[in-house]
Amino acid sequence: MSQDNIVYIGRKPAMSYVMATLATFNNDNETVQLKARGRAITTAVDVAEITRNRYMTGMEHPGITIGTEQVEDDRGTRNVSTMTIVLTKGDAVVPQEVFERRPRRRPREHREEEKAEAPVEEEPAPEETESDEVDVSDIKGVGDATAEKLRAAGYDNVSKVVGAESFELALKTGLSEKQIAKIIEAAKEL
Repeated sequence: MSQDNIVYIGRKPAMSYVMATLATFNNDNETVQLKARGRAITTAVDVAEITRNRYMTGMEHPGITIGTEQVEDDRGTRNVSTMTIVLTKGDAVVPQEVFERRPRRRPREHREEEKAEAPVEEEPAPEETESDEVDVSDIKGVGDATAEKLRAAGYDNVSKVVGAESFELALKTGLSEKQIAKIIEAAKEL
């Protein structure tokens, strides 16, 4: 029994489910149901709030249904809390740029070589700093997967990472606050 407007919340980072929710809305669905149980309920609430506050402002207030299911496992039968959050599109529109992939940036040494070979047209504006141009993939300890998570959360350059609150960045990327603290410190060194 599969419905195309249900997103089941599990153990993945919240942003994975936010993207799934936006994709579901993008498939001409007026409502999306976020279903979670147990510890995943907090992630479902985060997904609903990120979707409503960051990507689809103007969305109607969600409908929430709570309940209990009996689950049998190796320890016997136990009760597990459940929650269904129904998001309704209303006047909100899914921004198309969310689904457009950004082109991957080349490593710093290749970009510097290209700059040296390219003819100089104009000087950059004085308000631009070097850190504005430095991609998050150039931060020490940030690999491709982490860089994609940072870009998906809207932190595509070093200056945005340096100015971010660690708890907010952790929430948006699904990374731990400890990892984010290390990333921010490494970004400050650039």
